[in-house]
Amino acid sequence: MQFRLFLVSMLILLAPQPLPLYAHGSVTAEDDLCIIRIGFYRAHFKIFQPGSSGQTEFCEDIPNTGESIFVMEYLHQELGNVPVEFRIIHDVTGLGRFARLEDVRQIDDIDAATVFYQAPAVESDVFTVLHEFEENGDYLGIVTARHPDRDEYYQAVFPFKVGFTGFGILPLFLILLIATQLAYWFTSGGYSRRKKNAKSKTFDHSIQAPVAGKIMQVLLLLPLAALLLGASAPADERWTSDGGSYQVSYNTELSPLVINDIHQWTVHVETTTGNPVTDARLLVSGGMPTHDHGLPTSPRVTENLGNGDYLVEGMRFHMMGDWEITIEIHQGERSETVVIPLTL
Repeated sequence: MQFRLFLVSMLILLAPQPLPLYAHGSVTAEDDLCIIRIGFYRAHFKIFQPGSSGQTEFCEDIPNTGESIFVMEYLHQELGNVPVEFRIIHDVTGLGRFARLEDVRQIDDIDAATVFYQAPAVESDVFTVLHEFEENGDYLGIVTARHPDRDEYYQAVFPFKVGFTGFGILPLFLILLIATQLAYWFTSGGYSRRKKNAKSKTFDHSIQAPVAGKIMQVLLLLPLAALLLGASAPADERWTSDGGSYQVSYNTELSPLVINDIHQWTVHVETTTGNPVTDARLLVSGGMPTHDHGLPTSPRVTENLGNGDYLVEGMRFHMMGDWEITIEIHQGERSETVVIPLTL
């Protein structure tokens, strides 16, 4: 009975709460910017819903139907001299976050799936389109730009949702609760008693759970408690640079990593023989290769902490999925790169 009361209490605590809407942009060139890559072109990307969200900026997912303004501010100035095409389609691939350009190219009738289309147009500095969404759902945005000199075209595909704010990590909590209950049922003899009662057609409610079962119950709940309290643990995995000279690891104040929280990393760099690298210059970038876009922020090293440790500030992930963090290590004339894969 006590355990059932605990489960009910936990479910109440984990009940869906209204999620805050985070702005995916900034008035500075350093912080909190969504970046879209179209071949070698790059642009700041943001979406506004002035009718429902005022000046709040979104990166991909938007919370409501209605009037939506898509804005690309060119980082590569050549984009202002070439035709740019913009299309929004229903996600008929059924792949959601995992839809890629190859999947879009396999759509038989893309016009039938199209909900908005703007023909190629040359717009200097800023590219802006306006569309009014009439229904919630999964969509794919497709941006096409021409090469400035050759008859070649580059495309970027970004999946996004309209009218959905996500469940966060609530499903994980529920799965852990169910698994904990089942494990406790087995370890406390519930399964054996059920088999026995099924044979005798009677139920013995006087049987008490053994002490071992109670201890197992507490042990099984410890990982869940760590998640609820946001316990942090340093990453102990190391990644080797492409040239084989360096090994990189990191610690972060967020563990597990969550979306939409700006945080910092401590990156440790050492040689493959274990000697700390104290005089390197690090450049940090990243993105989602399957979505063809970068980080929503521009993280940078703000302090050399000594002993091979470097403080990186401005880290943020704005959506769930597979990410890659790229760290360029420059030491004298040597330059090597480390790629750290992450799944949120």
